[in-house]
Amino acid sequence: MVEIIPKPAEKSPPWFNILFYFSLGLLLAAVLAYFILGSYLKKAETTLRNLEETLTKGRTAEEITLEKRVFEYQKKIEDFSKVINQHLFSSNFFEFIEKNTHPQVWFARMDLNVRGGRVELSGEAEDFVILHQQLQILRAHPLAEDLNLSKIAIGKKGKVDFGISLGLKPTLFHQ
Repeated sequence: MVEIIPKPAEKSPPWFNILFYFSLGLLLAAVLAYFILGSYLKKAETTLRNLEETLTKGRTAEEITLEKRVFEYQKKIEDFSKVINQHLFSSNFFEFIEKNTHPQVWFARMDLNVRGGRVELSGEAEDFVILHQQLQILRAHPLAEDLNLSKIAIGKKGKVDFGISLGLKPTLFHQ
């Protein structure tokens, strides 16, 4: 039997259309990714070839000369650093003696041995009590080591002339 009345075409389920368009989009994304990745690969190969050529060339005479100069300056800097680290600052002693001198004591002579960490001082004090106070000030300081009163006498004006030998810790002379 032949039907004369056409029947409407059967509609495909909606998930079928969704799957079709999703597959089509995935195919387009894969083709696009293929060309993009191919382009990146060509750029990377070109960069790699350039770097290999640079490595095979080796260093130029200018680069070798420049490298030698850099190493010379580096050696000079290291030598200078060694000298600076070994330098002793005798000026630190003057700050030390200024802060630790009794107001009524006057130092007339000083013999400073920075390497040995010793100083010989001779001076004048108003009286024995002032001299004793000066000795106590120096003994109490943490940077002062063995203190010896080497000479003591009464001077012409009735003041006390003295000589002090003082050992100093090496840290006083470092910055």
